Parts: sequence; C-alpha cells; structure tokens
Amino acid sequence: MNDTLEKIAHHEISKDFNKLSIVEIIDIYRNYPKIQSKHLEDVWKKISQVSVKIKVMKIVQKGMPLYIGKIEAKDLLLLATSNLWRDETLEGYQREKFRDKTNEIRKYLEGCSISIVPALFASFSEAIVTPISDDIELLELPLKPGSITILDGQQRTGGFEEIYKEIKRLQSRHSMIDRDEQIKKYTELLSFEVPIVFVDTKAIVEKLKRESKGALKIKQSDLEGAFFFIINKTQKPVSSSLKDELAYKTIKAGITGIPIIEKEKWRTEIVPVVNELNKESSPFKGLINLGGILNNGHPVPLFSFVSSLKPLFDNTQFKELSFDQKTTFLVNYWGCIREMFPETFDQQTWKQYLMLRTTSIYAFNYLARDVYSWCLEDGIDPFDVESVKKFIEPLQDFDWDKNTSPFAFLGGGKGVRKAHEVLLKQLSEKGNSRARILIQKE
Repeated sequence: MNDTLEKIAHHEISKDFNKLSIVEIIDIYRNYPKIQSKHLEDVWKKISQVSVKIKVMKIVQKGMPLYIGKIEAKDLLLLATSNLWRDETLEGYQREKFRDKTNEIRKYLEGCSISIVPALFASFSEAIVTPISDDIELLELPLKPGSITILDGQQRTGGFEEIYKEIKRLQSRHSMIDRDEQIKKYTELLSFEVPIVFVDTKAIVEKLKRESKGALKIKQSDLEGAFFFIINKTQKPVSSSLKDELAYKTIKAGITGIPIIEKEKWRTEIVPVVNELNKESSPFKGLINLGGILNNGHPVPLFSFVSSLKPLFDNTQFKELSFDQKTTFLVNYWGCIREMFPETFDQQTWKQYLMLRTTSIYAFNYLARDVYSWCLEDGIDPFDVESVKKFIEPLQDFDWDKNTSPFAFLGGGKGVRKAHEVLLKQLSEKGNSRARILIQKE
C-alpha cells in the first residue's frame, strides 16, 4: 500500500488512477495522510474534485426533498461515514457497529441465493443537483470520505466493510491455492448495487430556520439525530414467534445461506412439530400463539415452546427419530398432561392456573427429555401412552393454582431450572429414584 502511495506522491501512476483496483482506491482514500508530500497533496486535491454521479428520483414531503437512487458498495465505502455517539461530548447519535452482525451480513451477501439489501437512508450536505427530466435528477457527490452520512443502514454498510477486509486478508495469503478466485468473488461483491434514499439535511435546516425567522437554533447533526431516532424508535420489530415460522418456511422452500437462520437452524426442525401440537386433534388445540399476534386468546408463544424443546431435540436417540415419531411422542406426552389437568387447558378456566405459563411449559418440556430417556432405559415403548403415564402420573396432585402453586413466584432462566427441579422432586418423593439422581446432578 505504501508503495502505491509513494508512486502517487511522485506522479508515477497518477495518470493511471482509473486503472487502480477497487481495493487500491479505498486504501488510498483511507491511508493518504500517512505519506507527507506536496505532490500527494496536489494529487489528492485533484481527486477530491471528482464527483460520484447518481441518477435519482426526487420526491418532496412537506417541502423537504428526498432523492431515491442506487450506489455501488465500493462508492459507499469511499463516501459514507457514521456519526457515532460519544459519551464524553454528548455528541453523535449512531450505535457502534457490531462485528458479529456485520459478519453475518457478509456471509449473507456471500452465500445466500436471494441476498438483497434493503434501502439505506443517508444525508448529504455537499452536492450538485441537476434536473434531467420531470422528477429525475442527477446527484453529484464529491469523491471524498464524509460526503454522505448514514442515518439508517450502518450495519449493512459494515457488511461490505467486512468484504473489503476479507480481500485485504486474502491478498496477504500468497500460498492459498484459490486465492485469486476468492479475491475476484469478493471484489465483484463490492460492485453490489445498494438502493439508497438521500435527504438534503442542509436544505432542510435552512428551511426550518427561515420558517422560524431565525429563532430556531439547529445544526445538521441535530436533524440527522432526529431522523435516526424516528426511524429506530417507530419501527416495530417482528415478533419472535413469527420469525420462527418464517425461518421454517424459508428452509422448507429450499432457501439457504441466511446466517441468522443457519445459526439456529435447529429451531426450524422443531417449529412444524409445535404446529402439529396446535391442531384440532392435539393437546394444545388453539392455545399456541403461532404468529405472535397480541391479545389473540392463544396464551402459549410458539417461540417459547420451541426454545423449551431444545434439550429433548438435543437427545441423541430422539434426534434419530422421524418427524412423525417426534410428533407422536409429544402429542401423547402432552395429551397425558392435559388428561391429568383438564381445567388448566380449558379456554374458560386456564387463566386461573399456571400450566400454560412459560415457566411451566419449559419445566414440562425439560421433563419430556427425562421421560423419553427413562422409557428407553426400562425397555418400554416411549410412543405408548401408558409408558408415559407411568412416569408422570405421580404429579396428579400437583397444585397449579396461580395463587398457591409452587410455581407462583418462579420466572426467568433460574426459575425454569427450579420449576424442573420441583417436578423432579415430587416424582422422587413418589418413588422415582432416577428423578432423585437428576436433582443431585443439577
């Protein structure tokens, strides 16, 4: 890199600037202050006079101009900055970049067959806007860092930053067999076209000052911070249960390479089983909230139910079962529980009891793993209702009343483990020696 800078500084390759690779250009922009040379300063001034031209569609909202266009990732890395919050000065507004998040985005861009990037939202203060026709205009941004400020999309921009870093890493691995092929792949990703919405914060600040007749004291950074707050405060996140359902449908459709799904792919195996438990002929019919819709009368969140089944689905023998076998075991298991405590599942009375609360669901699904293992240890059929009853009938007299139950004051991760222990303790007191062993282990 320094060799390239030195050559530019001495006018050796300044005429061939356009022939430099994307990575070389980004390096030059980020590292030029390291070389002290009046020649480099002259070259840099010439470069900074160059502009990035983006054809945009102009729309106006309440007298405020917005410009919708597209920008290549490499130009984004050259032009974009983020105004990070700083405790010591109480300035800025952006959160820090999260490396795990930006790496997820890199993997998504690299490996997903349908990798699309939603529009970024950015501001600019220096630009030339030239009308072309009707609402189509040409936006010219000076080719220098900080020409645009990212208001929404910092993590997405960070994903492309990780791609740039990956190219830099590969460039130093000279012995790597497919190095050139990998560099080519990642370099092509830096030409990825990203939709972007620009807002002219300078023009809006001037408009607000005119309207207030000078009474309003506002800076561009204040306006940008307000936009950032509005975007992030007014967005309603998708419910965790709906995310689970959509992740399952995505995998079922054969779409792969989405890191956030791949990281917890086990959840997509459990979702269809839980969906079966909610059907008309199943123990939870109509009681599981599959889409996370608020106040719909379905008290058991799919997300919690899926999470609580992980220990069972991690069981080595259970993993080997078919979908139908896994579903049959859980339908029979929860069917026995419902038969023992029908009032706790009844639509008219369940609110008086704790059975359908998250802590109880977790505790019983943790116990499901134990019951399945005990069936195998005793050589009895885990899919037979009578086999399951043998182990859980000692809980017949357990108190589920919301005011007096041992579960009444349990919650959170520790509460779940304690609730599981409470069930094991009652089984132990009724003669189950293996429940006593599990309590000692916990």
